[in-house]
Amino acid sequence: MEKVVAADERGAWRKPFPGESRPYGELITNQRGTSLRQPGLVPPSTGIRLAGMLLAISLASCGGSTATPTPSDSPSAVHDRTLTVDGRDRTYRVFAPPSLGSSQTAPLVIALHGLTQDGEAIETWTRFDDEAKASRFIVAYPYGIGNSWNAGGCCGDASAKGVDDVVFISRLLDRLTVEYPIDRTRVFIAGLSNGAMMAYRLACQLSDRIAAAASVAGALVFDDCRPARPVSILEMHGTDDSVVPYAGDSAFPSTTSTIQRWVTLDDCGGNPTQSVVGITKTSTWIGCRGGTVVRFDTVVEGPHTWFGRVDPNTLPGEPNATKVIWDFFQNLAPRA
Repeated sequence: MEKVVAADERGAWRKPFPGESRPYGELITNQRGTSLRQPGLVPPSTGIRLAGMLLAISLASCGGSTATPTPSDSPSAVHDRTLTVDGRDRTYRVFAPPSLGSSQTAPLVIALHGLTQDGEAIETWTRFDDEAKASRFIVAYPYGIGNSWNAGGCCGDASAKGVDDVVFISRLLDRLTVEYPIDRTRVFIAGLSNGAMMAYRLACQLSDRIAAAASVAGALVFDDCRPARPVSILEMHGTDDSVVPYAGDSAFPSTTSTIQRWVTLDDCGGNPTQSVVGITKTSTWIGCRGGTVVRFDTVVEGPHTWFGRVDPNTLPGEPNATKVIWDFFQNLAPRA
């Protein structure tokens, strides 16, 4: 397979590090027919954006190879399972804190990895297991086909092959709500990049089952978004994101337009409240239908990443996305 030079997490192209077992990017074709190649050979379109995504969320700290994280708790708390959907064996990982009693219901968070990642990788980046243990909720990490999700207009093998990831997540919810003591009124979705785009699609199509969705460095790329019920939304996005640009481009809508679409879909009235913490500027709409909330966190000079993960390039004052997201989820009004 033809190789490409890799891009670093902030979008700068580089040659692969010496000794890397594989490059961050390989020649692939997205559903728009754009191939990922060395910079300068194609215009800065979806292909280049996906090439950046291949690095920005491709386990950069592991030299390009997959890392196996250490479970946050005893092995009995972690379960790796498969589920057959549309003739494919779909993999997922579940962490349930041992302290949960069988008679006590708990919230569920579905965490969706980015392009080229998998369920183990997104747990390593987010440390949602640790948060779940401390805050007593269940977290599941599904794996996308070809390490990608069919979010509508993006990305990778899942989009190119027309994989029905909505059915997969719906079936996964069916199974999890039977096997675990889950509070069905408190089911939440969080995702990074391509996983964030998938989280938005699920909010559009599974709004009867999902109370809220959180997107980190994502975009709404599913055109036919008509949620049956309002869904609370949180978007965290860096102004220096060179993969899914804050201002948008020919491949992705601007982050502001994505949020405005959710403000409209949730029928939010009035102007948002404004606040600033560190390098994060927050706009929050609270007057939305059904008691839902739409929140937009702009991370000034933030790159394409899961904010707050262990990284030598972490910015001073950068938020911890995992804690911000869980705080947002747990403080939402219970769904009727």
